Amino acid sequence: MPVLGLSVLSSLWLTAVDAPVTSVTVYSDRARVVRTARVALSGTQRVELPPLYGSVDPASIRVEAQGAEVTRVDIRPVESEALPATAASKLVTTLERLDDQLAQVRAEREAYTAQLTALGQVRPSVTDEEPSTEPPPIAKGAPRGPSRLDASGWRAASDFVVETTARLQAKLREVSQREEALDGELSRNVQEARRLGGEPRRRGLEVAPTLSGQGSATLTLTYVTSNARWYPAYELRLEPESNRVQVAFSGRVSQESGEDWEDAALTLSTALPATATTAPELATWKIGQRERFIPTPASVSDSWRAPPPAPPKPPEAPNEDLRMRARLLSLIGKAGSATTPPAQPAPAPAPPSYAEDRSRSQSSSGSSTIVGTVVTADTKRPMADVVITAVSPNLVGEQIVVTDAQGQYRIPQLPPGVYALRFDKESFKPMTRSEIQLRLERTIRVNVELLPESMSEAIALVAAPPTVDVGSTSTGVNVDQDFVRRIAVNRPGGKGGASRSFESLAESAPGAVAENVPVGLAPPEGWRRPVVDPRLPASLAGGYALAFPSQRRETVLSGKGERRVPLFTETWPVQVERKLYPALTPNAFLVAELRSPSRQVMPGGDAQLFVGADPAGQARLTLVSPGEPFTLPLGIDSAVRPVRNVKLMTSEKGLIGKDDVTEYLVTLEVANPYPFPLPVQLHDQWPLSRSEDVEVKLVRTEPYAEQDPARGTLVWRLTVPPSEKKGVSFLYTVRHPKGWRLEQSQ
Repeated sequence: MPVLGLSVLSSLWLTAVDAPVTSVTVYSDRARVVRTARVALSGTQRVELPPLYGSVDPASIRVEAQGAEVTRVDIRPVESEALPATAASKLVTTLERLDDQLAQVRAEREAYTAQLTALGQVRPSVTDEEPSTEPPPIAKGAPRGPSRLDASGWRAASDFVVETTARLQAKLREVSQREEALDGELSRNVQEARRLGGEPRRRGLEVAPTLSGQGSATLTLTYVTSNARWYPAYELRLEPESNRVQVAFSGRVSQESGEDWEDAALTLSTALPATATTAPELATWKIGQRERFIPTPASVSDSWRAPPPAPPKPPEAPNEDLRMRARLLSLIGKAGSATTPPAQPAPAPAPPSYAEDRSRSQSSSGSSTIVGTVVTADTKRPMADVVITAVSPNLVGEQIVVTDAQGQYRIPQLPPGVYALRFDKESFKPMTRSEIQLRLERTIRVNVELLPESMSEAIALVAAPPTVDVGSTSTGVNVDQDFVRRIAVNRPGGKGGASRSFESLAESAPGAVAENVPVGLAPPEGWRRPVVDPRLPASLAGGYALAFPSQRRETVLSGKGERRVPLFTETWPVQVERKLYPALTPNAFLVAELRSPSRQVMPGGDAQLFVGADPAGQARLTLVSPGEPFTLPLGIDSAVRPVRNVKLMTSEKGLIGKDDVTEYLVTLEVANPYPFPLPVQLHDQWPLSRSEDVEVKLVRTEPYAEQDPARGTLVWRLTVPPSEKKGVSFLYTVRHPKGWRLEQSQ
């Protein structure tokens, strides 16, 4: 037995594997991430996957394996190391080595500089006196006078000085280049040390599955993370010569999930994950009673439960952390000091605690505030002692406050960013408010209502249409008191008849409905229609669950801005027309009336318009299904400019009371600058009269125009030949009493 137990224990060793992000599905407000790892198994083995940092939903974690069996999955909270020991030790060694090399190089530079200075002071001394033929007597111990140098040695001395100076200058340049290279390397390592020394702790999850099998296996880790989104975007490019439109559809993706998606296969989805898990049940519908015809789907709270706190670490690890951090900080200070070799530093004082670092960084990073009030959803009474937890990618750790007796809370000194607030209280359902935008030096209010766990009737507030569309005639009728009265009056016998009316039934029934209180098809009092941002794909897709895979693998970094991901490109043949409104604008609007030739549903979104290579404006597309007729905006054609002229003539008519009659002759002209026929639509109008004393009459249109007498509009559909002009005209008269002044009105 001992031998058998030892063999079993030896087979359960822990193996750390790399599991990069391989695919991501991005929704309107979250993302599903898939990581893949390859493992070589020999029996039963426990595998340690990389920690998951950021806003990961623990309940969404799923582990699958191909070629092996997953017998167990352990998930526990972890915290990133404040200072990784291996990286910090390597940096310390590198910084000390660079310090020594810089000190040696600077000493060499100073030595060469001193030699050059001394060499520059060498000067030959020459006397102006002529020497006598006989040397003067020299007393014993007396100093000799100046003597004239031998000119034959000047050349040798000059050559020595020049050669030595050139050699020293070359050495000095070499030393300066080495010093510059060492300074650059030191600067890069100092920046890395500052980043490493100031990096805050991050909370995450450690996933360790236990696998059973033999040989190679593929492990798949799937989870859901928040703070990810995408927006549809189009680029429509018209080629006028070929009458074809290139439609390029892409997604603008951004995320602040706390992890980078590198070289991953992206799929952008318009689906909106719901929380309802069972079909709704219909309550009894009673006239005159408070029971209402309400579907009550069983709901699952959408607020993600935070993992339990990480177990405390032994005291030795933080102390070693502090010592290593102090050593790094001392080396950074040495690197940023003067260029002279620094003396041995004094022992660095112990750095502040993590809590002090956190409070100091938060107080100095921003002065924004979140305030609010928490009440119960049923009685609307303030709730005391509710725990509010604020988290954000820009916040060091998390901020926790508690409501007072009036249910009010205040979270001060917050840096700007996107926040998520979690509200917890015993016997109440937890609630999370996410995507809270907080700007610099601003105070925003976030009020919430908590739902007691004892309430049996709960409606899941999910961003999807309700099962019963409130007020829709396709699903039922709202029965109120007016409706009851109308039916009672129309019944045989009316109010005073022998048969009992609906109204009397409602008034006499136990718990009768008060005046003007609706009964029947109506939502519960606390129900609110879900509101979805109209810019999000879930709204722009009109409820369709669409998925668009990226054309190639993409990299989207956390908190690094937006990435435009190409999804598909199609080319459509179109019959382009220019819509002209000469009375309102000289612009020619490019449009194409067509049935969607695409094989897939296209969600709405913003579109950039081009005519050839020239920008032609912006537009907003709506949801289009395959084969659905729609109008495709293509921008403005600046080459087509209509001309509108108006000629008027006034005369008097009438025998007794004179009236003024004004004839208006309007001519429109369009020139075609292209070498191909140009289809155009010319839109104009004549005025309509709202007074019996003013008579407006459309006399003629040349050529005949489509007319709408109710609106007074005219439409000509023309084809202008290549490089030619074409014109139309219409004549209308206005008759009114003499001296009247007419004004235009809408």
